[in-house]
Amino acid sequence: MPFRAAFDCLWCGTHHVTRAPTDLEGWTQLCPACVGRAGDNEFLRFRLRRALEERAATAESVELRPPDHAPGRTE
Repeated sequence: MPFRAAFDCLWCGTHHVTRAPTDLEGWTQLCPACVGRAGDNEFLRFRLRRALEERAATAESVELRPPDHAPGRTE
């Protein structure tokens, strides 16, 4: 699955918005709580492994970096 900056968690349905294009949650499309439970659940482990592969492959072809101006930043 491609990176999504905002999504409903594939496991629990909680809405989540990522902080940066490198956030693993955006690649797994799992909320942080479900990513943290990946050791206990085969589906969550599968999504985590797949997301790591996809993020690495994308990073090789396109430089992933946080935006220069994050939302809410007043600098």
